[in-house]
Amino acid sequence: MSIRPDSWIRARAREGMITPFEERLVRAGVISYGLSSFGYDLRAAPEWRIFVNAFNTVVDPKNFDTRGLVESEGDTCIIPPNSFVLTRSVEYLRVPEDTMVIALGKSSYARCFAADTRVALLDGSAVALERLAERHREGERFRGYTVDGAGRVVAAELAAPRYIGRDSLLEIVLDDGAVIHATPDHDFMRRDGAWVAAAELTPGTSLMPLYREVRSGREVVYQPRAGTWAPARAGRASTPGRPARAAGGNGPRRPAPGEPGASAAAGASGALNHAVARVRPLKGEHDVYCLTVPGTGNFALAAGVFVSNCGIVANVTPLEPGWEGHVTLELSNTTPLPAKVYANEGIVQLLFFQGERPDTTYADRAGKYQGQTGVTLPKL
Repeated sequence: MSIRPDSWIRARAREGMITPFEERLVRAGVISYGLSSFGYDLRAAPEWRIFVNAFNTVVDPKNFDTRGLVESEGDTCIIPPNSFVLTRSVEYLRVPEDTMVIALGKSSYARCFAADTRVALLDGSAVALERLAERHREGERFRGYTVDGAGRVVAAELAAPRYIGRDSLLEIVLDDGAVIHATPDHDFMRRDGAWVAAAELTPGTSLMPLYREVRSGREVVYQPRAGTWAPARAGRASTPGRPARAAGGNGPRRPAPGEPGASAAAGASGALNHAVARVRPLKGEHDVYCLTVPGTGNFALAAGVFVSNCGIVANVTPLEPGWEGHVTLELSNTTPLPAKVYANEGIVQLLFFQGERPDTTYADRAGKYQGQTGVTLPKL
């Protein structure tokens, strides 16, 4: 199978594959939607089914309890922390019999990094997001670092590292020379714990730091709020050399408060930190990736700073050959804060893969979701 370009999508849309169809990528003042080089960005309809756990509801696809869903209509929807909403696409799709369609979340909601962005792992290594996604597909699980609600650097699960799509990027250079490539809307944690979007970073902005050292065979991390060092986890490092190399990879450690030279090394906050040196846009669009940290919503990069995780995850079943209908979209808010989504603006990107017609299409077997309209709940 091969991915199909804009000319193919346009021709099929004129035959009824996508209705209504926007022949260009609309970007001004909105989250982009319409035709792109190798895909089509669907819009969310102003119909929402918001999950609220007022009845201790268990989400069971075989016995879906609708008491936990609140119906709403409007131009925006606020998804509660660690909850989800169901909506549908504005567009009605008729998938050709030789085509499979895959949906990816929009990076405007996901907030992403370049494929080669390295993440700090609890085992002392630093692995690129692209490689984390590959290893995750093979069943591997990962643990890294996060800042909890009390401002402590603690261990955390790094869930579902994944490819998001293509987007524009900014290059953020730190004062120790480390370089980070992030989407303009991605949030970075400042030294005071507040969040700032990458596009709003300015030279001298102090960022929340991750510093790791190995002491007596055990990895310890610097606790910025307390100004102390504490074990990252119980037990000794499984490979003593790895955390030491990772700690060294954070660049030269600025002295902590109270150490010789601290006053000269302190940033704007007067404490151990990384600072932004410069920010500039990169040309073109690039593959972008992200991951999720349940509960806290942030993680540490190998560059030694903390950033927000993938904010909203879009879950969409692949659209099979011969299927037609409005696409039901599940949008999960993986952050500990409320998240806003917008109707009639881009919500997911569709990729079209064309191959040979299968012996049996979705239409041939009269699938139970064929011809669905509106928000459609699970069926048996």
